[in-house]
Amino acid sequence: MTTVVDVRSLTKRYRVFGSPFKRLRAAVAPASVRGGRDFTALEDVSFSLEPGSALGVVGPNGAGKSTLLKVLGGIVEPTSGEVLIRGTVASIIELGAGFHPDFTGRQNALLNAEILGFTQAQALRAYEEIARFCELGQYLEMPVRTYSSGMFVRLAFAVAVSAHPDVLLVDEALAVGDAVFAHRCLARIREMRRAGVTIVFVSHDTNMILGLCDRAIYLDRGRLMSDGPPKDVVHAYLLNVAERLTAADGTDGNVTRFHAVGAVERDGARDDKRFGSFQAVITNFSVEDGKGRATDKLISGDPARFRMNVHFDTVVDDPIFGLLLKNRFGVEIFGTNTMLRKQATGRFEHDQTAEVVFDLPLHLGAGIYSASFAVHTVEGHYYDYHTDAAVFEVTGVVETIGLLNLPTEVTVTQGLAKETGAAEMREKLYPDALQVLEPGPAELRFLAGDWYGAERNGDHWQRWMGRSAWAFVRVGEEAETVEVRFRSGHPDVATHPVRASLRVDRGDEACTELNHTEWTTLEVPVTPTMRGRVVKVMLTVDRTWVPSDWNNDEGGDPRALGLMVARVGAKDSR
Repeated sequence: MTTVVDVRSLTKRYRVFGSPFKRLRAAVAPASVRGGRDFTALEDVSFSLEPGSALGVVGPNGAGKSTLLKVLGGIVEPTSGEVLIRGTVASIIELGAGFHPDFTGRQNALLNAEILGFTQAQALRAYEEIARFCELGQYLEMPVRTYSSGMFVRLAFAVAVSAHPDVLLVDEALAVGDAVFAHRCLARIREMRRAGVTIVFVSHDTNMILGLCDRAIYLDRGRLMSDGPPKDVVHAYLLNVAERLTAADGTDGNVTRFHAVGAVERDGARDDKRFGSFQAVITNFSVEDGKGRATDKLISGDPARFRMNVHFDTVVDDPIFGLLLKNRFGVEIFGTNTMLRKQATGRFEHDQTAEVVFDLPLHLGAGIYSASFAVHTVEGHYYDYHTDAAVFEVTGVVETIGLLNLPTEVTVTQGLAKETGAAEMREKLYPDALQVLEPGPAELRFLAGDWYGAERNGDHWQRWMGRSAWAFVRVGEEAETVEVRFRSGHPDVATHPVRASLRVDRGDEACTELNHTEWTTLEVPVTPTMRGRVVKVMLTVDRTWVPSDWNNDEGGDPRALGLMVARVGAKDSR
């Protein structure tokens, strides 16, 4: 498959000077400045991406993650190496990047569209999409310098995705947005992936990397440390973080030795690793049912027990014992430890052991999970962290969707909705509702229920309905009645009358029996609460007819027709 992004031996160095003045001189007259040193932000980084792939980039601060995105986005030039991108690129790298602070959100969005080469018509369509997605409302007419960081993210992300790029670059920007908008952004990213857009996503949230990406790379001090499946890369990154925390916790002034042990056997069911100083060692662990029997199959909602045994080779005061559960994608779904639960564990002497038991109701959805066990200090010094130590399967008695099977009771009570709430919603949905409408093409948005296509009769529009249909009209302050003009086309209406009913909101119902095909008007009185508001006009019939049942020609009209409606509206007293 053709690659969309090719990065080959990418290196980026910056020249660093001792003062801003020397840096300015170096920019204006490089030959006049001596000294300085090179800072390597990226060194010999290579990878390639196919269409529709999502690459997660992890690493500590200063690892070169943002520099990589800036090079991919064409913001900075590489010192050496090549970056080839086939297609258009959109990026969200720095808040406010590319926005003029004194321009409004609307002006910045239109300017960005012009920079991307959009025609005026395309730019206006793109702006409509941006406005709908970011939901900034009136703030789009305010200068962006007045925006909060969350508002910046909303506008920046909406502008980026409106370009429909081939490659989308996203830095940690989503971290400052609100939770609802972040979920919407992630949903859009997944939608773009399905459409073939390639994503490069930088984040410190490893769960987000695991859930969103199909590949990850780990950068540290500008070097590519790991490249592969997100689960393995995230593990390598977290292992390095744990190593640094453990080494920094040498309370006696010495650096504590840190070890990492990989699994002897690696397969789809078991891929455990462990790391720590091993001054305390997890010697045994098990997953058990509620009766204490070891098992690798549990039933959702039943009691479960996670047990570990620890041997101490050194004196430890109040060690922290922890449990972490992950799903089959490596996403953390539940974790706890004795510190979070504010449980003191006591003092353990050299050669003492501890048995730690976690009892909990296993409200997980059906699937494959892993349990990780840990013993560490409050400062983050890991004695032993056994990741994915035990793999177990959860089967469900009650079918659920998702990761959890929470204890749930469902109660259904029938009742009437509050008319006030429905009225407020109608005002929001139909603020420009007409007082009188002919059900033509332009009025289709004011219709709901069972309607068929509009037909023209001279200067007027009319439309067939099925068994029931609704229309939304505004009732004037002087209106006395709401009326509907209609007729029946039923072939046997003369011998078998058709009953038609009209109701407005929850007012009185008006009924009539039709035994002819002439135009008829049915009306109901307007109540004081209807005046000045948008009302729901409901028209129903007790039976319909199908034209194809009444003629023998093949291919006849198969619609189930009720009434032909020519007018719906409120009638003033004047």
